[in-house]
Order: sequence, then C-alpha cells, then structure tokens
Amino acid sequence: MNDRLYIEKILDFCDVPQLFIARDAFDTLYLCLLYEDEPSCQYTAIRISGDRLQSFLSGNLDLRELFENPETPFEFFGVEYKDEAYFMKAHEAACVGEERLPLSGYRMQGNEQEAVVVHIPVSDRNLLKDLVRKFGWACIF
Repeated sequence: MNDRLYIEKILDFCDVPQLFIARDAFDTLYLCLLYEDEPSCQYTAIRISGDRLQSFLSGNLDLRELFENPETPFEFFGVEYKDEAYFMKAHEAACVGEERLPLSGYRMQGNEQEAVVVHIPVSDRNLLKDLVRKFGWACIF
C-alpha cells in the first residue's frame, strides 16, 4: 500500500516540513512528524480526529501526548517524501521508539489560529464543499 497524502497545513517548518496535517484520498486526517531527513524525509504519522486536532491547535494538548496515545491505539504509519509528493506506507508499527517521539512541552499557541469569513452564493455549494474539505474550515449558515 502506497497511498498519497496531501498536505493541508504545515505547522512547523525548518528547511523541510517538520510537522504537518495531511489528508488521504478518503479525507482521513493525519498528523505527520519528521524523524529523519537524510537521504529522504521520513515521517511518523497518526490518524487524528478533527476535534482532537482542534484541541492541539488551540494549545490544549501536547504533541508528545498525541503520539504516545493516538486515538487508534497502537497504530502508527510511515510517510515518505519522494518524487515531490508524500506517500504513506503500510501500517508500520504498534509503537514507536523514543528516538521518533517529540519532546514533551510542544504546544501550539492558541493565537496562531485565524478566523476567516467567506461569503459564497448558494449557487456555488460545490465550491463551499471543496473549501471546507481543503482548508478544514468550520462553516456557519
């Protein structure tokens, strides 16, 4: 299994994406953390729900907590950057070693979130659906 992942948002960047949110073809959310960048970028990924992701993005959850206790227990995935795209390898392991876990204390700052209001005509409902899927926006009607 080599499924392509599409980056939704890069949360930390230093030469290459260090931490990012991605989606697969089925719109499943993944949180991907870099653990090796030579000879190619290798990431550890976990599935994450929108609620838990929002809690992390607002600064209420520690990154290490997310990786030590994923929502789907004992399920980690490998992600590799090759041919200018990110590909998820098959289910990788039931646990990851200490060398692949982030340090404790990494929390997002709550003020890093931005609120954007977009007015879209009712006739463009498909556009709205695409925007919500792509950017993960919360829509109020």
